[in-house]
Amino acid sequence: MSGSVLKHLYHAHGSDGADYEVHVYVEPAHKENGWIERISKICLADGSELRVLSKRHYEIVASGVTLEASDPEAI
Repeated sequence: MSGSVLKHLYHAHGSDGADYEVHVYVEPAHKENGWIERISKICLADGSELRVLSKRHYEIVASGVTLEASDPEAI
C-alpha cells in the first residue's frame, strides 16, 4: 500500500452483532488529463481483509462475518 492514504471510514454492523470500522484507502493514479484516485484497499481498522459483496455490504474474508455499513454513501 505504498503511497496509499485513508480516504473514507465507515461504521458497519456485523452479522455477529459486533460493530466494525471499514477503511477505504486510495492512491493517486495518472490519467491522460491529470491525476485521479483509485481504491487500493478496503479493510477493517485492524487491517483484516474485506470482500465487497455489494454497495454497503462486505464480508470479512477470514471469518465469513458479513457487514452492513450505515452510511448510504459507503462503497
